[in-house]
Amino acid sequence: SIATARTSTHQAQQRTPLKELRSEMASDKQKKGYHLIAGGTIVRVGVLVLLMAAVLYRPLPEKMTKSTIDKVAMHIIEPVLRISYYYPSRLCPNAYCMMYWTRWTLTALSRLIGPMFDWDPNLLMETTHWDGIKVRVYHPRNNATTESDGAIIFIHGGGFVLGNTEMYESVTRTMAKMMSTRLFVSIDYRLAPETVFPGGLEDCEKVLEYVIDNGPSMFGVDPRKIIVMGDSAGGNLVAAMTQRRRARKAEPKILGQVLLYPLLQMSDLQTYSYRYFRREMDGLAVVDPLSVAFYYLWYAGVDVNAHPEYAHAATTNGHVSDEAIRVRNQYMDYNVLPEAFRDDVNGTDLPQPVIVKKELMEYVTPFLTNPDFAPMMQPDLSDLPRALVATCEFDVLRDEGAIYAHRLNEAGVPTQWTHYENGFHAMLNFHNELEIAREALEDIKEWTMKALREADVD
Repeated sequence: SIATARTSTHQAQQRTPLKELRSEMASDKQKKGYHLIAGGTIVRVGVLVLLMAAVLYRPLPEKMTKSTIDKVAMHIIEPVLRISYYYPSRLCPNAYCMMYWTRWTLTALSRLIGPMFDWDPNLLMETTHWDGIKVRVYHPRNNATTESDGAIIFIHGGGFVLGNTEMYESVTRTMAKMMSTRLFVSIDYRLAPETVFPGGLEDCEKVLEYVIDNGPSMFGVDPRKIIVMGDSAGGNLVAAMTQRRRARKAEPKILGQVLLYPLLQMSDLQTYSYRYFRREMDGLAVVDPLSVAFYYLWYAGVDVNAHPEYAHAATTNGHVSDEAIRVRNQYMDYNVLPEAFRDDVNGTDLPQPVIVKKELMEYVTPFLTNPDFAPMMQPDLSDLPRALVATCEFDVLRDEGAIYAHRLNEAGVPTQWTHYENGFHAMLNFHNELEIAREALEDIKEWTMKALREADVD
């Protein structure tokens, strides 16, 4: 029995290595299977990414941005914008859906690239209401000394339909820190289509008057040193405010105006820069002619949700009556534009065939010829505040900004026109990502602080 037990033990000891060997072989096979699966997944994901990149890739204009880093960044930023808001908005069943989706998406994206915390070591910041208008207020922490006792009022863009102080928080906070003034205010004016012209304009004027009346006691502001600035539609509101204030002979006068790629007219959506966009940039997620038409018409009170064909017609100038053309021809001389703007190489192909909408013409003509709605149509630009007008090469609004700057100079208004040959509309919103946007902010700061220093001498 002892011998039998020894034999059994020996056999068991022989079987144990065999079991372990078989187990190890099975484990190796399983690991190899896992590796194959993991490797296959990586390959499939890689192929999917490459396919998506191939589908989404759109060559940007060669001169858009300058540095290699900026070009790489733009090839990331532009597709992200296309996926997040441009493509989905084009799938919307109506204009309201398009508008609300764009509002929500751009606000959400601005949170991702904007400041994480509502605190800054150098600034006190608060969101409040002045005369019933929501504002975002920045002023020095601990009443710190500033280079100037002036104030800056900023009016955001967005075609009168998009935008808010939250979306512009990164830009305005950066500006407030760069420009050493007693007060920096960003206005959250009411938007169309909920509030049509002139509601937003009147909101901005109320805030301006509030700063003039209360700035000295609340923040130590000298009301003679107020500079108003705005981008895109905000530039429109700035130009209209300064014209209206001059007409009222209101005192004190505004010290300066900064118009950043401003939207100044709707009588010609077939300018050289509009046509260049259609030929070279159509489909990219930058400000396009159709969006301008939708938004500006909404601002005028046109129901483009019920009549989207009106916006499409407007892109062909089908909304412009003979009277509007007559007025436009008085104040928009394309011969003053640089030759490069009018060169065929730069995309000056023939205008689109006009889709005439008589009923739209009749309704919008009083708006198109009204300087409060379209500041370009102001007959007299003399005695307006000194101006900085910034335009960008890759922008449908390029030409009107350049023409307005020329007219200001001709009217005797000290005007600096700065054109960014590598710039694009709304680039300041990407100042954290793009060198060219940071350079533009430095230019704005230099002009603004120089104007305030000269006011001290005067």
